[in-house]
This record gives sequence, structure tokens and C-alpha cells, in this order.
Amino acid sequence: MFDIVVPGPQSYPRSCTNLRGEIDEACGKNRRVVDRHQPCGKTVDVRVIALGGSLLSDDSIVFEKWMEGLAEILKKRSDQESKTVLVVGGGAVARNAINVVSKTTRDRDSLDRVGISATRLNATIIREKLLSLGVHVSREEPTSVQDAIRNTGHELLVMGGTEPGHTTDCVAIEIAIGIKAQSCLIATNVSHVYTSDPSTDPNATPISTMSHEDLRVLVGEPKDHKAGGRSVVDPVGAKIARESDLDLDIVDGRDHSAMSNALAGLKFNGTQISVK
Repeated sequence: MFDIVVPGPQSYPRSCTNLRGEIDEACGKNRRVVDRHQPCGKTVDVRVIALGGSLLSDDSIVFEKWMEGLAEILKKRSDQESKTVLVVGGGAVARNAINVVSKTTRDRDSLDRVGISATRLNATIIREKLLSLGVHVSREEPTSVQDAIRNTGHELLVMGGTEPGHTTDCVAIEIAIGIKAQSCLIATNVSHVYTSDPSTDPNATPISTMSHEDLRVLVGEPKDHKAGGRSVVDPVGAKIARESDLDLDIVDGRDHSAMSNALAGLKFNGTQISVK
């Protein structure tokens, strides 16, 4: 199944809207988190990646090859003294679990907690696999945006979701805002934002560059939270990024070249969403 952008209302969790003050408090006087772990005020490249849970293939051979490519990207960043935060989504594991639990409860927070558990399981899988491939990964697993911001001195942080009402896209975007990153990379299982659902519309076309306003028109305003919802750009996170002037880069996470180029600030195959 594709993670795709389709017009229509999505959620705007109340908790996401209240994080700004908490982030400022977490950063405190060390607001320039990207610099505080380096001597002489040296600026360090810190990038945040929202890694879609759909990228964790059930096919062990496909998964192994994908992980090897991801490991090489992260090793290269480490060699360049760059730092990375990976926020891993729940994918099919979360959706299936939520579907089971939804037969006994419709409480949104309860369903969200199930989804969060799935994201943390996926994050653990990614972390342990990267460690086995020789990547330096922090054993710290932040469970909040604030914890992640405080721990960006590590070469690589891998984490899942945080709390009910926060999608992993939202979490990644809030971390990027908190560390004053220029952009946030969203790696999913499609290469671009499309004009419509490419799995149902043969005339759907990929979009290479667009503004946040263009995305807002396509996705619509987030209105009603639904656990386990899917879109290539979460409308909740998109709204927060738009309001904070944060650029978003969308790539197919299976395309290691696109991921590497996007992280390096080079031209890449995907969609660039900017303020203007």
C-alpha cells in the first residue's frame, strides 16, 4: 500500500499545537542545540528524518539490502561529523494492531498508544540492525520531543512516537523546529507528492517543487484525528511546518541515492516543499 497525499481533512491533535512553549523550555539558554556539543562554536549539521514504517519490508532479503544502504548513508554522515535523528513510523504493524484493538474500544488515546508501541518496536528493530551493521547509534531512546532535542549531541538517535495525538511526522517536524534545522526529510514509500492518488488515478502526476500553501490546498486543513491515518505528508505536521517556515523534503526511502542527496543539500528525486 502507498502512503499518499489525498485531498480531505485529517487530524490536528490538540497536543501538537501546545508544544512550542515546551520546546522553548527544553532548549532553554542552549537554544542553538546544533552548536553546543562542538568546540569554538562550530556549526554541526543535524538532520531529522521521518522514516515511514512502510519501509520495513516483510521480505527479509529486501529488508537486509535496504538496511545496508541506510547504514552506509548514516556512516557517511557520521564520518562527516554530522548528526541525525531518525523518527520511525508504525506502518502496517501499527495499522493492524489498531484495527484489532478498535474492535473493543474507540477511545482515540487508547488507539494512539497502540500505534505508539508499534513505532517504538519498529525503532528498536532499526536501531539493533544498524548496530549490527557497525553504525554508531545512541542507546538513548527519546520518548518526547524535548528529550530528543536535549540528546542531539549523539551521532544518531533512533526513536518512535511520543504521546497520543502526535504522529511520527509531527514529532520529526517538531524536533527539526526545536533544533532550528532548515528542513525535515520525510522518507516514505512513494517518490513524490502527487496531484492525486496514483494508485487509483492514472492521470496523477508527481510534483517536484511546491509551496506550503500548495500543499495545504491539496491536503486540506487537519480537522479530525484518526489513529493510524496515512498520507505522504501528515496534514498535522504540514500545518506546523508551514507555520514555522520549515521546508520539507519528500523522498522514496527505498531510493538511497535520493535520501543521501537530500541530506547533503543536493538535487534529489523527490518533492521539495518550501515556504514560498
